[in-house]
Amino acid sequence: MGYLKIIAAILIWSSLGIFIRKIDLPNQGIIFYTATIAGLLQFILLTSTGLLKNVRLSDKSTRDALFLVLSPLCFIANTMLFYFAFRNTTIANAVLTHYTAPVFVAILAPLLLKERSHKTTWLAIILSSAGLWLILGGKTPDTGPFQGNREHLGIIAGAASGLAYAFLILIVRRIASLYSSLFIIFIQNGIVALVLLPFVFRIHVPMQALPYLITMGILHSTVAPMLYVQGFKSVKAHEAAILGYFEPVGAIILALIFLNEVPGWTALIGGALILYSGYMILKARVT
Repeated sequence: MGYLKIIAAILIWSSLGIFIRKIDLPNQGIIFYTATIAGLLQFILLTSTGLLKNVRLSDKSTRDALFLVLSPLCFIANTMLFYFAFRNTTIANAVLTHYTAPVFVAILAPLLLKERSHKTTWLAIILSSAGLWLILGGKTPDTGPFQGNREHLGIIAGAASGLAYAFLILIVRRIASLYSSLFIIFIQNGIVALVLLPFVFRIHVPMQALPYLITMGILHSTVAPMLYVQGFKSVKAHEAAILGYFEPVGAIILALIFLNEVPGWTALIGGALILYSGYMILKARVT
């Protein structure tokens, strides 16, 4: 059952690019309203279940509370860059370059978490770098509105979102044992909404965008994270990470169905190298 929950969460997240393209709002507006909707829903869940009363801030050190506040800032950076990539290159390129995250985690974990580094890390870095180079240099058969520097910026933003996501993973790993998953998600969305509040006053929300924003707040920012965390009760971390590779596959299929985006062979080969480099790191961590 845990595997099904994690796969369901991943497939929900794989549809994110479709929603971003459908909403005629600046990225900060999408993130703000999605976080606000999700935060309100999560507050209701926390209070109705009594989990909010049981929250005790860690008295071990102020550093843990700092990490709790720092994670939303990494989330904003990750999401803004990821959404920028969705809007400026193909969904396939955006998602595949985002999956440089496991490689960044492998590089940063020994520095920030004092975890042991594996010999395969550097080979994975070379492979993922080659994959990113292929995607940057490759052309798709039908790029539509994505041309020249705009497409390259989107690809670079996708890789940068992978770096921001790597920091987010490391921070959440640090605080996951201290607080409930729902509380962490709630704090994250609450701080995201507060940080972005000054930048959304002049943003007009068209009525046709509301169904997409509400759906994202419920599905992508609440249901999917809860399914994902619940899945960890019976699925090992490295197994969940490997299941994460359903996301780029699902995203490419959905982009092909709904947006008629066909990735070129060069992009697919580059993406395969990135995904394989991540798989190498995950495999090395459990052997």
